[in-house]
Amino acid sequence: MATRRLRQLQPILHRCTQRPFFSQPAQSELIQVTPKVSLFTDKVHIKVQGLPSKAKVTLHAMTEHEWRRKPAQFVSCSHYVASHSGEVDLQKDASVGGTYTGVEPMGLFWSMKPCPSGPLNIRMVVKNVERPVLYKLSVYLGHLPLSDLHIKNTQHEPLSALEVERVVMPSNVRRIPVREGTVRGTLFLPPGDGPFPGVIDMFGIAGGLMEIRAALLAANGFAAFALPFFGYDDLPKTFTEQTFDYFEDAATWFASHPSIHPEGVGLIAISGGAAVGLMMAWHCPQIRAFVRINGPGFHGFMINLHRKGMLLKKGVRLDMDKCPVTEEGQVMKDGWTFPEEDIIPLWERDVHMLTLISDDDGQNHPHVGDMPKKLYPEDRRHLIEVMHYPGAGHLLEPPYNPHCRTCYNPFFGQDLLWGGYVKEHAIAQEDSWQRILNFMNKYLPSSS
Repeated sequence: MATRRLRQLQPILHRCTQRPFFSQPAQSELIQVTPKVSLFTDKVHIKVQGLPSKAKVTLHAMTEHEWRRKPAQFVSCSHYVASHSGEVDLQKDASVGGTYTGVEPMGLFWSMKPCPSGPLNIRMVVKNVERPVLYKLSVYLGHLPLSDLHIKNTQHEPLSALEVERVVMPSNVRRIPVREGTVRGTLFLPPGDGPFPGVIDMFGIAGGLMEIRAALLAANGFAAFALPFFGYDDLPKTFTEQTFDYFEDAATWFASHPSIHPEGVGLIAISGGAAVGLMMAWHCPQIRAFVRINGPGFHGFMINLHRKGMLLKKGVRLDMDKCPVTEEGQVMKDGWTFPEEDIIPLWERDVHMLTLISDDDGQNHPHVGDMPKKLYPEDRRHLIEVMHYPGAGHLLEPPYNPHCRTCYNPFFGQDLLWGGYVKEHAIAQEDSWQRILNFMNKYLPSSS
């Protein structure tokens, strides 16, 4: 395991030692980040040295992205009191204010929120996984609120600033666009000849092609296939009518790929993608391990599935009278009405399922995710694991990606309340990512 991890990190470390990020004044040495280039899901060590003794300081982080083709900034800050020797160490010192408090070495990353001078109903989405995510870290004298640092015409000069790179796709991971028959997506292969344990990765009703999780899986030694199912290329424009043949073809193609271990593949899916993923795990013999993230135990989310021109499964409908629109967005978790017989009997197959449930999910009620386990026969319960996350919201993503409580959804034409609280959600993302990796390593055939 240690040897494989070293091989995964080698290209990142090489980049760190081979080139500077940008020309910086000597003062930038006040901030030290180790390593300066790191995998997106890895922890870093942040220290500030050379400060006045016992000085009150603000650490600030900023990254730039796009949201619906418009520029967007995500920012965070924390307040510290320097030691007698003029040092702040995020591994041992507590933040006393800002976007997080307490001893939180990665707090500047997971507590990020939309810049207060821009739209607040947006989500940080890493679209281009081949480019590192850049963060600018700065330190200021005094305890400054986030709003003061982002109001126009307010001048606050940093004592020091440093740019940090977080890599989603290491340079030794191969990214291969896929157009096989009707199947679309992107294949990510780790370094080496394989065959590798393979994982199909699906997102939900945001649509389009989402590659971040698949790229990070490849960075951890899995061959991963990011599989979109609407809103991308020549796929359907919306998710409500889907051809199940597409998903069966995707599973068949991926499982038979020469780089994939031939003894079965895994599947990870979230939200509406998890509803389709549940049907795949039930019908596709290639799938032997399934991670269901905040998805129902029935085939739902209003997705009608057709197979060879015939209706295979009608999606469970929402009772919109039970889906109130609040100030933060629409809440749909109480709108699902379904009989017990709609639960997909995955226990009939030898598929291991890890179910991750966020207890403050605004779209999927925790009891909806819990129901399948109660129906598993006693002699089949070893096939299902359930993990609850108190205070976490719907959008469980890889660790240190900022929590999104609410954002605009184009299908519904309004904001949806995903729920969750910043710190609790960050804890859930860190724990769930490691559980996913451990689960897939346990139940998929290992790399040669």
